[in-house]
Amino acid sequence: MTPLERNAGSSPARRRRLLAWSALPVVLVLCIAAKLLSLGVLGGRAAGAFDAADAASVRAAADALQPANLIEPHKAHFAAGDAHVLDGNFAAARLRFEEALGAVPPARSESPDACVIRVNLVLAIERLGDEKLQAGEPVPAAGLFEEALAAAEAAPDGCFSGGLPGGTGGRLAGAEARLQEKLSAPGSSPGPEAGPAEDAPGEHGRDLPLQGQLQQLEDSARQGQRERNSGREREEYLEDTGYAPGPERPW
Repeated sequence: MTPLERNAGSSPARRRRLLAWSALPVVLVLCIAAKLLSLGVLGGRAAGAFDAADAASVRAAADALQPANLIEPHKAHFAAGDAHVLDGNFAAARLRFEEALGAVPPARSESPDACVIRVNLVLAIERLGDEKLQAGEPVPAAGLFEEALAAAEAAPDGCFSGGLPGGTGGRLAGAEARLQEKLSAPGSSPGPEAGPAEDAPGEHGRDLPLQGQLQQLEDSARQGQRERNSGREREEYLEDTGYAPGPERPW
């Protein structure tokens, strides 16, 4: 067989290899596009399930968001935290919100998503402190309040901006002020006139009932999962939570 004949015989194989290699970038682009489209769908599904208090569906959406999510990895942890909130497991929710915050690139630490996640983290830790306080354990409660306050104070200046959707800056500042008030109270417990947390939801947001905390977390969930398009609804929702006008927060 002459060299010309050998080259002619190998040309189809060479073309197939070239076609295969050239197809890889196309497949990669299609996969990325599909993942981007799925983020919005799954995020909306998680938000809807959270509104319906369907922890199992929120968890399923979080699991679906996790694989190969290199673009916005924080969303999966964020949704998983929502599921734990619905289950009343604030310790697990705290861990997932910490993971979500850690998954946000440093360059986006002042982004609306990062600030909303931080507010949720502060709320979850504060709720754990409230539970300790209600159980008659003021020392552990004070420690948790200090951790929540540290998380709030660690927020970059941009998270306190009034220009963020849903009043995120005001909510974070309100949480910081409320935690400082709780820590300044003797024994980190409410005064005798305030009564237990369930009886005093309007005393500057001190020792909120579980429902009030869930409502606050729900507002932030809507903001994060729906690309922060439901800020007005959150504002109306929060007006009935018993908080003073100052403490406002999304998620």
